This record gives sequence, C-alpha cells and structure tokens, in this order.
Amino acid sequence: MLQRWFGPKIHARVHYFVLLLFVVGIACSKFLMSMGLLMGVLNLILDGHFKQYFRRWTENRLLHFVLLFYLLCWLSLLWSANLWEGLDQMRRLTTLLLLPLIITAKPLPQSRKMKGLLSIFIAAVVITSLVNSIAFHFFAKQLELIDIRQMSLFGSHIRFGILVAFAFSIVLQRIKETKWYFLLLFWLAFYTYESQVLTGYLALFIILFGQLIWRYYLKEKFIQIYLLLGAVAISVGSIVFYLSKPIEYRQTCPMNPNSLKVAWAEKSKLPFDGQDLRGQQLATTIERYLLSKNGCASKYGLDKLSAQDINFIELGFADIHETKGGIMARLHGLRYQIHHTSNPNDHSLLERLAYWKTASEVISNHFFLGVGIGDTKDAMQAQYDKQNSELRLDRRLRPHNYYLTTWLNTGIIGLILLFTLLYFFLKQQWQYRQIQGFLFGLVFAFSFLIEDGLETQMGLTMFAFFYAFYSRRVTA
Repeated sequence: MLQRWFGPKIHARVHYFVLLLFVVGIACSKFLMSMGLLMGVLNLILDGHFKQYFRRWTENRLLHFVLLFYLLCWLSLLWSANLWEGLDQMRRLTTLLLLPLIITAKPLPQSRKMKGLLSIFIAAVVITSLVNSIAFHFFAKQLELIDIRQMSLFGSHIRFGILVAFAFSIVLQRIKETKWYFLLLFWLAFYTYESQVLTGYLALFIILFGQLIWRYYLKEKFIQIYLLLGAVAISVGSIVFYLSKPIEYRQTCPMNPNSLKVAWAEKSKLPFDGQDLRGQQLATTIERYLLSKNGCASKYGLDKLSAQDINFIELGFADIHETKGGIMARLHGLRYQIHHTSNPNDHSLLERLAYWKTASEVISNHFFLGVGIGDTKDAMQAQYDKQNSELRLDRRLRPHNYYLTTWLNTGIIGLILLFTLLYFFLKQQWQYRQIQGFLFGLVFAFSFLIEDGLETQMGLTMFAFFYAFYSRRVTA
C-alpha cells in the first residue's frame, strides 16, 4: 500500500497542512482553496484507511444532511432543461460535499495545533483586511476603486465581512491571553465599521450579542440577559424609527438646473447629462449632494463646494452623510432608497426586493419541485422579461437569498432539508457548548436571507469548512 511509503505521521501532517491551506485560502485565495481540495483528496487516497473514513462519516450525522442535500441537487437535474448549466452548478457545489468528507475522515488535530490553526485564520483575515484598507485609501485611483464596498480585493465584500466578524469572535474569546488581542479587536471592529457592509454589521452584532448572552447564560445571570434583550429591542426600534422617516432637505435658494449645468462644466470634465463614476445619473447626484450640503441646488451652491466635494460627487456620493462613512452613512443611504427612490438600479435594497419578488413569482408556479438547479438563471430571466422589470440587463441577477434559491433549485423539499441542516447544526453546537460553532451557524443562517451564500466558491468553502470543523467537539 502507498501509505507504507509515507507512514501515518506524514499523512497526519499533510492533513494538517490541508487545513492550513483552507483557513488561509478562505480569506484571500481561491487557488489555495482548490489546492487544499486536491491535496486533501489525494492524501486520503494514499493513506488508504477507507474503513476508518467510512466509520467516521457514518458517525457524523450532520454529514448525512449535507449528503442528502447534495444528492437532491443532483436529482433536480432530471427536470432541468439547461443540463450544462446544471452540471456547472453541481461542479461548484461538489465542494460542499468533498470538504466535509476530507475534514471528518481523519481525527482533528490536538488542542495546541487546533489553537494554532485558528490563530493562522485570524492572522490571514487581519492581514488581508489591512491590505484592503491600504489599497483603498492609498491606491484607489490606480486600482479603479470607487465604492467603499469595493475595498474587498480578495473576494465578495459580503463574505469577507462575515469572515472579519468570525475572526472577531475568536479573538474575543482569547482576550485575556495578551494585550495585543485588544488591538486586533479594535482593528476588526473598525474595519467592519468602515467597510459599510450591512451583512458585516449584522454578523458583528450577532457575534457580540451572542457572546454576551452565552457568558451570562452559563453563569445563570438571567437579569443581565433580560437587560441585554431590552437594549437590543430599543436599538432595533430606534433604527426602524430612523429608517421610517423620509429625508427632508433644507432648501435655501431656488433650484436652477440651467445655471447648475453651466457651472458644473467649469468644475468637472464629467458631462452634466451623463453618469457619475458609479453609473448613476450625474445631474441627480449633483442636486442631492448640494441639497444635503448647503440646501442650494444652483450655481451659487455649487461655487461654495470644495475640490473634495466635487470629487465626492464625481465618485457618486449623492449625500454629504455618505462621505462620512460608517453605519450611519449606510443607514442614511437605505433611508433614501426606501422613501425617495422608485428606480431599483444601483440601489442594493431595492434591487434585492426586486430579486425576491421575481423569485417568489417563479416559485409560485414551481412550488413542489422547483425549476431544477440548471434552470434557475433562465427562469429568473424569463420572469424579468415577462414582468417588464425596471432592472437593467446587467442587474437582473439571481435571488440573492439562498432560501429562495434553494426553493427554486429543488422545491419545497430542498428548502426543508436546508432548514433541517442548519437547525440540527445549531442544536448540536448548543449541546456541545461550542459557542464559536453556534455563532457561525447563526451568522450564516441570517446571511442566507440577503445573499446566495453557497453560490460562490468562497462562500461554499467557508460554510463547508466551518460546518465540518465544528460538527465534532473542538478543543481550541
């Protein structure tokens, strides 16, 4: 047997190296993730202890739900018209099965190595977040970075926001070990604040709230838990109240589009009747910015702007509040979308509402079986055309809600299976008293509401790795 050429120690080291490739790869490199899959499978084949692998796979009940979900997706190809698209989707989805098989086939490393593994993960997230921030603030023009959410250079800003929050959670648990962890906590929290990724805010909130509830629950300090719940209720209520109120601009002078057009030509090379660098109507951006800045959408108001203000307008900042960054800038943008915008294009909230509406209409005609994993894209596009959607062709995307995507792919059975997979994972983590695994599952369960979490390699690998990693007792 080939395992005799290397020996069990070599295979154990290779297995640990594979885990290292994954914890680094999910932060910054698709290549490392692909190499991890290849090396992991090859290492198991060369090791050759298939009976032991099979026993560990059968003992891990959570793995059974993953297998059933994966097989159901394959089965949905039977009623998919676009077979090649379906096969491409299944090729991508194979990571969801292969990665847990690799991780659960061999025992987890010892406690010290486990802690080192998570430390490497923290380091990878911190370094990539630093690179992102430096690139955006110092090399934005060279890299053609316009929107703050383009700051994530190594993958989706949404997935990276979740990674930052999860790294924050691990550091928070180790806070007493060294004073340097305080600096890491501060940086990760600041990066989340600066990035303006709503999913990142949500994930960090769940992490912080969950950690506090967990600590008080274990100490049976239920009064503190009720106080926390009350504080959360007040905070959520305040945000809802803030979003419910329309934005009222202070108008200090008569609006004059003609004089504004002439004055703008003296300030910028971008045509007044064209688009800003975000692809929005420039005239609207100028008008909104001036009203938010000094209430005067005319030549007089424009002449009072600084060179930095002109640059903000060119970059697509339509409100002075958006230039200040942070969560309030994000909430202000959402508030404008809710009350003052009817065109969904380039407005993330309105676009998602359009995606969900379209997906729901398709589901209503394919309730039980869905359209098949190969036809989801085509079915969405056909429905966009049928309802004469206001969305531009380049913005007519998939549902951006993985529960709806699953329903479209595999019908109500697939949706129930997905809920079951998440429920039993959370239940097991609670029973094992694994706070990190529990919070990971909770964050992903919420993120599936606003993103197709398992439709990209990064999202798939991140979910599959931590799902398998925490599906057994972990001693960090």
